[in-house]
Amino acid sequence: MDTKDLARAYEELLAAVEAFTARGRVIGDADRTAADWLLTHIALTDRMLTRAARALMAGEKARVDNDGCMSREAIAAAIASSTHAERVATLRHGAAQLLELVGRMPWDMALSDVAVRLVDRGGREVFAGELKWVDVITVRTHDHLPGHVRALRQFVANRV
Repeated sequence: MDTKDLARAYEELLAAVEAFTARGRVIGDADRTAADWLLTHIALTDRMLTRAARALMAGEKARVDNDGCMSREAIAAAIASSTHAERVATLRHGAAQLLELVGRMPWDMALSDVAVRLVDRGGREVFAGELKWVDVITVRTHDHLPGHVRALRQFVANRV
């Protein structure tokens, strides 16, 4: 699969993370807490997508269920057991892994159906069905990551 757009989305995300990190001393507690949640959520989502990509590459049925990526308990535990720098490093590593796997995936595999279940922050199911893997990656690239970039940029803008 072509990963140019996905790589660009991660570059923009990591640039926003760096800008946030550089302003860290003047970021308020509420924005820091929200950013910690965001970084952890993205890292957990990357891990989930990487598992799905590996399943597809192994010829297995892939499943994307973001319940664990939205779990207050899972996110709180990950935040409590890591520093901001570790969360950023985890995010970089997860992005690199996902990009590498998606980049190796043949186009016909990208057209595979994936069972998808999405929940919101409150745990309410907002989607359940099948999507093509390419559509999962397209949403990640053009909707999910850019939304998080906007949020991080807003945190920085609030403190300028």
